[in-house]
Amino acid sequence: MNARTPKYSASQVPSVPELIAFEAIARHKNFSKAADELSVTQSAISHRIQQLESRLGTTLFHRQTSQTELTEAGEVFLPKVQEILSALENAISVLQAKVVKRVRLSLPPLVGSHLVSHYLTAFQRDNPDIDLEITITASFANIKGGEADLGVRMGRDQDWPSLVKSPLFQVDLIAVCSPAYLKANPWIFCPESMLKATLLRQSIFSWKEWFSAQGYECEEPQRGPFYSDVHLLLQACELSQGIALLPKAFVEHKVHDRKLVPPVDYELKTGRSIFICSSPHALEQPQVSRLYNWLASQAS
Repeated sequence: MNARTPKYSASQVPSVPELIAFEAIARHKNFSKAADELSVTQSAISHRIQQLESRLGTTLFHRQTSQTELTEAGEVFLPKVQEILSALENAISVLQAKVVKRVRLSLPPLVGSHLVSHYLTAFQRDNPDIDLEITITASFANIKGGEADLGVRMGRDQDWPSLVKSPLFQVDLIAVCSPAYLKANPWIFCPESMLKATLLRQSIFSWKEWFSAQGYECEEPQRGPFYSDVHLLLQACELSQGIALLPKAFVEHKVHDRKLVPPVDYELKTGRSIFICSSPHALEQPQVSRLYNWLASQAS
């Protein structure tokens, strides 16, 4: 064979849409029903069959008013076409199974480790076929622009109208410390006395807002340990280094186990929530929608 002669001729080998159209009409014995199944117009599906018959140089259907029947050539051709389409579908499935399924997840620093330990570890255990690429960054990734598939944001229901979002938990803030810290500082029993305590600092949840809601005006603390990660903040709190301000959802299990205690009985309902966000385009990927729906189900 001449090296320049192609093994298959593009002008003679039918296109996949032509074969799919032929198989659907043969199965339904009706052009209109086949067009509906394939979500194309009857004119479009008729054109595909005309192209196919022109390539093959034979008629494949007897076109009748009530029903469309295969010609003798069509009867011979049908099982071969079904075999080809089935083999192609199987080959695509095998290929997709070998392709790494990846989800790029952007998390803010303060809540990143909490989400990894409380949500994403379980997801990875239940979905070993999906690789998570987790980026913890203070700058928001452009989800709509494709910089991340999923992101975690704190805000209100009306925020980010161009994104698809689902709340993970409400941001209801409580102050907590270790039982040992409270025992060593028995003078802490009200918000006013807390102003003299060591308030552990972070960048997202406002001590000023928490005190102001109870009628105590103050500025954000300028002294004391500062943490950019909630896991380190909780560790410091458990080690009696001071009082932390965090969403109730972060610490309620530790409060239940008496590892942490609220020095005062007050909960600030901020009206904000932590949301999992994505774009409509990213959610078209099965692995992205699987993680999004899984996270949303954990919150329900």
